[in-house]
Amino acid sequence: MRLMALASVSLIAAGCSAASVQAGGGSAASSAASAIPQAASASAGPAAANAIAAGSPPAATAVPGTAAGSPAKGSCAGPATPYGTSYESGELTGIEFVSPARGWTVGQHTILATTDGGAHWQAQLSGSLDLSSVDFISGQDGWAAGPTTLLTTTDGGAHWTSLPEPCPLIDSVHFISPTSGFAVAGGRNIGATVNPLPPDQGGVVLTTSDGGRTWRTLPAPANAQTVCFSDPRHGWLGAAGRLYRTSDGGKNWTVLTSTTGTQLASGDSEYMAGMVVECAGGGSAWAVRVGPGAEMSQEPHVGYHADQSGATPIFAEQYFQLPESKPAASAPGSIAGPFSALSPSAAVFIDYCSACGPGTAPWDVATSDGATLTTKGNIGAITNPQAASFMSPEVGWVTGLASVFPASGKPRYQERIVATTNGGRTWHVQWAGPWWQ
Repeated sequence: MRLMALASVSLIAAGCSAASVQAGGGSAASSAASAIPQAASASAGPAAANAIAAGSPPAATAVPGTAAGSPAKGSCAGPATPYGTSYESGELTGIEFVSPARGWTVGQHTILATTDGGAHWQAQLSGSLDLSSVDFISGQDGWAAGPTTLLTTTDGGAHWTSLPEPCPLIDSVHFISPTSGFAVAGGRNIGATVNPLPPDQGGVVLTTSDGGRTWRTLPAPANAQTVCFSDPRHGWLGAAGRLYRTSDGGKNWTVLTSTTGTQLASGDSEYMAGMVVECAGGGSAWAVRVGPGAEMSQEPHVGYHADQSGATPIFAEQYFQLPESKPAASAPGSIAGPFSALSPSAAVFIDYCSACGPGTAPWDVATSDGATLTTKGNIGAITNPQAASFMSPEVGWVTGLASVFPASGKPRYQERIVATTNGGRTWHVQWAGPWWQ
């Protein structure tokens, strides 16, 4: 058990002025910019019409911010490897649906949205966005984040507003209301163990009570990687390859998974395991520990179901010996991919196999709190899955790359959104980008 309790609170000064970006591509100064304190403290792209058929914040401690007019946010501490260089241009690394009809996906150069289950996708924003994740709490209120960008919308994406960022820069966010949210900021990724890349070292947890206009640090274990909260008190944290739970808004954290085996070798700081967590409501969560390291086209990874009684490993990549007791069930594939929490008792896990050739992206459905794993075959029409959002075991969407390896010449790749409405018996390509080499 690791307990942390800090009580001082300070607001982070704004990093950059906010701007409202309309879906048509124009921008205008936002009134929110003038409302952001610059040194306050307190106690306690054009969007093309590209339609394609087919509660109270917990106590926190101060971190330095940047005032308006200070150096550009690129000078703040961010991930060691920006997404724009670690991923090929245009990859869609974040997707979220709030209903069977309405969803969004984001990437380095675009935000796409659908209101008909993906039959048509329309670009809401285009340009050098550098986005990696998207988080919506309703059909209207949402946020899109990446190593150098933080955007928000209150009208379903018709307009996106650029939010000022603190130093260190925010990497990913998770909101529980239009005002209350949490983030992982700063750090660096050396081991590249998770896709998309969160920081594997040096990340910190932030919290906001004004929709992301100002942030405070939240007391948390070191090397934060991913965070989510079900409500203002109950939250989950992946940090240094371990899974933590809080029941008091982040004042104290309890470690639930093994503290050993999270680095490639004793004292080796270059290859730290990653822990990715998704809240599932009802005081439950699903998580995947990835790494450290990889060998023979195999990547160590373990899937977990967690609730108030603890965390239970439900599957593992069987090539590697784990320092803790290893579950008998095999991971869907050899390399960890995205997953989607459906409910406190069910989730979808997707892997891939780099040595198996094009079209190999196996997936499983976990039910009964992970006690039952149902193998579902391969995600159709892609090879490298990057993000997933499922409404049920039958209905879901996955972004990823399709690959073609000709007998002569260079391999070709295409970014795609694929969907199923029958539990994976058939998959349909709903959107496809240009081919590239």
